[in-house]
Amino acid sequence: MRGSRTRSDGTPQRAGPLSRSLAAGGEPRSSYEICHIRYWPPGPDIAVFYDHDGQSIPDPGIVILGETDPGADAFKKYDGTADVTIEAIG
Repeated sequence: MRGSRTRSDGTPQRAGPLSRSLAAGGEPRSSYEICHIRYWPPGPDIAVFYDHDGQSIPDPGIVILGETDPGADAFKKYDGTADVTIEAIG
């Protein structure tokens, strides 16, 4: 997600649209942890969870792509849109 506009919609995540669907490998999940980077196939979009609201993820679930370094709570200070770049390491 290079230079994608993310949005805050009141949920504990920053999400942004992808230009195309991903060939998602991995088992869809209905739960998440803070700092998870997730893919939502129906979007298609990608997001970073910065908090936990205790809710489960509706069908078809999410695919966990990775994790951020500690500090995902930095996303809390933005209540509008923000430019975010996610890059693979290693």
